[in-house]
Amino acid sequence: MLCISLLPAKEKQKVMKQHNILYTSLSGQMLGGGQRSLLLLLERLDRKKFKPFLVCPSEGGLTEKVESLGIEARIIRVRGAKSLNVFATAAAVFKFKKLIRRKGIHLIHTDSPRQAFYAGLAARLTRTPLVWHARVSTPEKRSFEKFLFNHASKVIAVSDAASQRYRGFERFDEKVTVIHNGVDLTEFGPKPIDRKLKQEFKIKEDLMLVGTLGQLIPGKGQEVFLKAAARIFDRTSKVIFMIVGDGNHAYRKKLEDLCTDLGLSGNVVFTGFREDIPRIMNTLDIVVLPSTTHLEGFSRVIIEAMASSKPVIATDSGGNPEAIENGTTGILVPAEDSNRLAASILDLVQDEDKRKRMGAAGKQRAERLFSIEKNVSRIEQTYEDLLCSDT
Repeated sequence: MLCISLLPAKEKQKVMKQHNILYTSLSGQMLGGGQRSLLLLLERLDRKKFKPFLVCPSEGGLTEKVESLGIEARIIRVRGAKSLNVFATAAAVFKFKKLIRRKGIHLIHTDSPRQAFYAGLAARLTRTPLVWHARVSTPEKRSFEKFLFNHASKVIAVSDAASQRYRGFERFDEKVTVIHNGVDLTEFGPKPIDRKLKQEFKIKEDLMLVGTLGQLIPGKGQEVFLKAAARIFDRTSKVIFMIVGDGNHAYRKKLEDLCTDLGLSGNVVFTGFREDIPRIMNTLDIVVLPSTTHLEGFSRVIIEAMASSKPVIATDSGGNPEAIENGTTGILVPAEDSNRLAASILDLVQDEDKRKRMGAAGKQRAERLFSIEKNVSRIEQTYEDLLCSDT
């Protein structure tokens, strides 16, 4: 049934119903961009229209932050695809189904294929609309994801690149909508440089700082970043390279060993996990995203750097070309090409005016296209369209 009303605007407001939305996340920890995007949405969700609930497979930084917002967080542990069995699946689906009915859930929003599998089955059993948030852009199609796609009422893709993996699925044009990630323009923006950050890591004031931010996993391309750094260090000693993030400890050890092999010891800073990303972003001179896979659906690092008036160098893959206007707000380079990456970094290191022009253009682009307000508004409209048509 279509939601058509001839009531005046004031009368519509009087009969407006608050809808209960169940969110699920891959992790209860603040692992990366997906969790940060979800938290930004929950912080700004119109509580007059929507009452949020959260389900995660474990407790952590995300559940703590969400509960501090007055949002109920529940733990439902689920198995990965490789360890699925009938009994565990039935138990998890039953828990979702019970929660949906007990809380009177009107819509489910999930951003994890694993959670979407269980929540999708429960949604089908309870006839609850399901929104699946697709955050990666790898081109491979999997039968598992086709199952999820078929169970979803709507698929929100974070970029055109992320949407293309579902091209060819039935009802693609009807189901898929592209909503780019949004950045908090009050949190990320050009501010006076915090000199204490350089002091914390014993970095001299006159040295430029080139950094990459992200989980320490092979697909993020930190190895390529270090190889490019070695080429740059052969040309100039006025640059310090920073790797921000945590993750796989064995991979971090591999990166540290690579620093030693490349003669970069003392010129690369590993910060580990940091909460103060806006502060770090504001201190960097150049931001690099050297991802080696197509998993970057739409990088938060890029739009946060642009909002901070920083020039960005990123690989020409995934959703990166949708964020960066090549040559204007940043530079796109081929994936896994440390030579091109080094040349692009060196170009910006040696050209202050170009850095400033790209930084200013990036800020304007972030303000125009990628504000968190625009992102939340479009997601809320997606909810309303589904809930309207479901009444």
